[in-house]
Amino acid sequence: MLGYSVSLYAFQPLLKSGDLSKKAAMRFARSAGFQGIEMLDFYWSEAQGRPAQADKLRADAAEEAIAISCYTVHNDLALFEEPAWQLLVDRLLADVDLAAQLGVSVMRVESANAPKSPHERKTFEDCLTPIARGLRAVAERAAKAGIKVGLENHGRFIGSSERVLKVIETVGEPNFGACIDIGNFLVVDEDPVSAVTRLAAKAVHVHVKDMHIFDKDPGAAYPTNAGKFFRGAVLGEGVVDVTKCIDIVVKAGYRGWLSHEFEGRENLFFGVAEGYRNLVQCVARLPLRG
Repeated sequence: MLGYSVSLYAFQPLLKSGDLSKKAAMRFARSAGFQGIEMLDFYWSEAQGRPAQADKLRADAAEEAIAISCYTVHNDLALFEEPAWQLLVDRLLADVDLAAQLGVSVMRVESANAPKSPHERKTFEDCLTPIARGLRAVAERAAKAGIKVGLENHGRFIGSSERVLKVIETVGEPNFGACIDIGNFLVVDEDPVSAVTRLAAKAVHVHVKDMHIFDKDPGAAYPTNAGKFFRGAVLGEGVVDVTKCIDIVVKAGYRGWLSHEFEGRENLFFGVAEGYRNLVQCVARLPLRG
C-alpha cells in the first residue's frame, strides 16, 4: 500500500526562522491529507539530547495522528583519514539508533560530495572504498533494528543513477537500497524516467518533487552539471513526469512511502497542499495501483 508523506524540509524557511514548530508542520501536513512526515537530522536542537527529542517527536506525531515516514541524515564519506572517517561512521550508527527510536522502517543516507583537499584528485572509484565500508556498517546496524537504508541520488558527484547503483552493489547488504529522488536526477542532467527505471528494483524509499529547467539563469536558480539551470516547482507543474516515475517503481514492486519535497518559490503552504492534490491525482492515473 502506497503512503503519502511530506518532508519537513518543505517547511524549511519557517522552521529555520522559528515561525513554525515541527508539531505545527505535522498538523498542517495532516490537514492537507498527508499520512506521514519525514524527519531530517538538522532539525534536532543542540539544547537537548537527541534521544529525548526523538521521544518527544514520536509523541507529537502520535498526537497529531501522523506517522514518521523516514529519518533522513546527511553525511559525506569521501574521507581518507581513519579518525575522521570513524567519527562520522560512529555518528551514523547513533543515527540508526535514533531511527529505531522514532519507529521508522527506513533511514535515508547520502554517500559523498566531491573529495576535498588534499584528496581532490581522488576518483569516484577511489571514494567507493570508504563510502561502501561506512554504509555497510550502517546497513548492518540497521538490519538488526529491522530498518532499511536508502541511498539518495543527491548532489553532483554521486547523483547519477549509475553511480548510486554502483554504491548499492558495492555495499551489498540486503536491506540497503535506493532512496529515489525523481527530481534530483535533473541536477546531473539525467532523464528522470530513465534513471528511475535503472533504480526501481532497488527502491526502499521514494522522494517525489518537481523542477523547472532553464537554458539561461532566470534568477534564484542553480546550475546543473551541464550548465542549464533548475528551480523547484509545485509537484506536477514542472518538467518531471511524476506519474510515469511512480508507475515505474510501483510496477517494480514498491509499496512504501511517496514522500513529497516542495522546494519551489510559491507560498510553502500552497505548494505542500497543491503537491498533495497533484500527487494523489498522479497515483489515481496509474494503470497499476497498490
